[in-house]
Amino acid sequence: MGESSPVPACGGGVVSRVVWLNGGFVAPEAAALSIDDPGVRWGEGLFETMRGHYGHVPWLDRHLARLVRSIGVLGLAPMPDLGAVRDAVGQVAERLGPGAARIRLTVTPHPTVLVEGEPLTLDPAHAFRTIAIHGAWHPERSEAEHKTLSWLGWRRAQRAAEARAVDAALLLDAEGRLGEGSTVNVFCVIGGELVTAPARGLLPGIARAAVMELLQVREESPAEADWRNAEEMFATSAVRGVVPITACDDRTVGSGYVGPITARVRTAVAGMLTG
Repeated sequence: MGESSPVPACGGGVVSRVVWLNGGFVAPEAAALSIDDPGVRWGEGLFETMRGHYGHVPWLDRHLARLVRSIGVLGLAPMPDLGAVRDAVGQVAERLGPGAARIRLTVTPHPTVLVEGEPLTLDPAHAFRTIAIHGAWHPERSEAEHKTLSWLGWRRAQRAAEARAVDAALLLDAEGRLGEGSTVNVFCVIGGELVTAPARGLLPGIARAAVMELLQVREESPAEADWRNAEEMFATSAVRGVVPITACDDRTVGSGYVGPITARVRTAVAGMLTG
């Protein structure tokens, strides 16, 4: 998991978090949304979590394209101007300065633009340990294909993982087929073939799409017997990139080490995120 560390502020001090709200920078402790904001009242809004790299966001166009698609499909209005959103993200990334950063964009039909950023340190040797939760993935739930502020189901799954002192939960349907993770998309190597669930009832991740541009991937929800016996598994997210999954429910995945396909994909995606 990433850890925050202070970065130089424009005035010469240090800052561990940067917040932009509706037109300008504000102190994190002073940032507040109206109780009439639909994001507060109904969870009606969208968010994107991005990797910043030395003052810019390499995948910003991909994130904004997903945001625009979701706004249209969900019929959210009035929403912030896309140019203003891009500018706000850019200013936060620039303020954070050198190094990697985690940047979260929130937009609501108030319209509200909230951008939060903090320095990010990632351990390249870290591998995920996971648990599996049956019945947590519902392929027919089309709202899950959008990164809305109504995120309770995924938060509950992530809290369950943290209670077991592991990194993430794998979300399964009632039959045990693998969908996604509580904070990530998931890929398996089964019989030498790279497999991931189709983006139906789950979030079409930005890093997921990047992996599918790099290698041939079969989109299928693997049965429990298949994914539990996969040769390799890895998680993808726009912030972390590619992270090996080496254990699930205290059972080793594959050899328990980073497999060759995972290593190849991890290196390629890391290059995209630092380009």
